[in-house]
Amino acid sequence: MRKQAICILVSIGLIIGATSRLPVPSSGAAVRPAQSTAHKPMFVHYYLWWDKAHWQSKSGTAYTRALTRRLLPATLRSNGCSATTPYTGNKLLDAPASPLGVYSQDSPATFARHVQQASSAGIDGFVVSWSGNGQRAQTAASSTFSRRLAMLVKAVAAHNAARGARPFALMLGYQGLNNSRRPRSTTWIANDLAYFARAYGSSSVFHVRAYGAKPVVMFLGSSKFSVRALHTMTDPVHRRLTLIGDEHGLAQWKRGVANVFDGDGWYWSSQNPYANPQSFAQLRSLSFMLHLQRKLWFSPLAVGYNKANFGLGGSCVPRKGAETLLRLYAGNLTSGPDGWMLISWNEFLENTYVEPSLRYGAGSLNVIRLLTR
Repeated sequence: MRKQAICILVSIGLIIGATSRLPVPSSGAAVRPAQSTAHKPMFVHYYLWWDKAHWQSKSGTAYTRALTRRLLPATLRSNGCSATTPYTGNKLLDAPASPLGVYSQDSPATFARHVQQASSAGIDGFVVSWSGNGQRAQTAASSTFSRRLAMLVKAVAAHNAARGARPFALMLGYQGLNNSRRPRSTTWIANDLAYFARAYGSSSVFHVRAYGAKPVVMFLGSSKFSVRALHTMTDPVHRRLTLIGDEHGLAQWKRGVANVFDGDGWYWSSQNPYANPQSFAQLRSLSFMLHLQRKLWFSPLAVGYNKANFGLGGSCVPRKGAETLLRLYAGNLTSGPDGWMLISWNEFLENTYVEPSLRYGAGSLNVIRLLTR
């Protein structure tokens, strides 16, 4: 894999040299893209839902028992997409290669390990996916996700306080949609954002120097809300947060959200460089408009995607070793991103994870380490 990565990285270098920079904001803009450097900040989407019950709901009881022998939950065919499993109820292709086993994110040790692994690979931080309980008076103890968010913040602070540690930061990926993929109420979201701004607005862990002093919040699923609803939810906290949309392309951005968001991210986990090479042009068009409007552009990036098995009803973009990751990196780099949002650290159901695993080891992190040098 290392030889393949180096060969494609040479091609990436040629693309970088041949690509002119897109327009960027002047130094007086309220929100400025990261300074021109060889490496733009690399963040990775991180999920807080893993505990014993969640693992079992995705893998079934039979595989949970087999995991103690470090067996893979499924057999993946050579096409990188089709799979079979001998375990009743299993929907996973892989499992973490962690001494913690099927870990729980109710344990501080889980967060400490993940932060260390990501930082060692050159990743600058997590875009931590979160939603609260929608109540005005909520606290860190009000919900499971809020308790886990507080533990992750402590883990990052401890990591950054350690002598010689590579600085690590958090952005927030606010879950605008509920578990049924339907929009939450405007009141729920407004209360959650108000709580986050109150609890973490001045936290050094959410301070990403490249993008200013305010925490960066990506509003996941923003395209499912009207512009009026977005204003209702975000206007009360906008002065305390840098707000990034999840608008899927130029047409969605042009529907009128430029006054709502300070930039865009586009969570595109299934971007396919083989079947949809025009996706690179789509990102360039969106980025060009964002930069003309002095907005930030965070490019998606993925190692692959697979929901094509076990009745999940999705598609597949095979990893092909490191090829998919590197093709997407090279193609999306032409959009002149101000930062990257890699999908994902630990989304094992959609198979976009880069966390070290039984099937792939630390291969993805090794390639990311090359990209972030």
